[in-house]
Amino acid sequence: MIRSLGLLLQVAAVSDGISPPPAERVCRKIEITGSLVRKERVCKTKAEWRQVEEWGNRRARAIIEHSAGRPLSDTM
Repeated sequence: MIRSLGLLLQVAAVSDGISPPPAERVCRKIEITGSLVRKERVCKTKAEWRQVEEWGNRRARAIIEHSAGRPLSDTM
């Protein structure tokens, strides 16, 4: 319901000539490979984080299927 309200507000803003508000950024602390304590702060929109997670899932699936002897096409 809140998502649809936000969409309606964006459509109304565009039709009035007002630019939509910028997408909300979400920041996460990512552990740095090879370091026990170092973390890096990475900020992305929710859509960008979703893309990162989907890419990671596709990559993991491709690795598993490749090791099972059934390689996928174009995912690696």
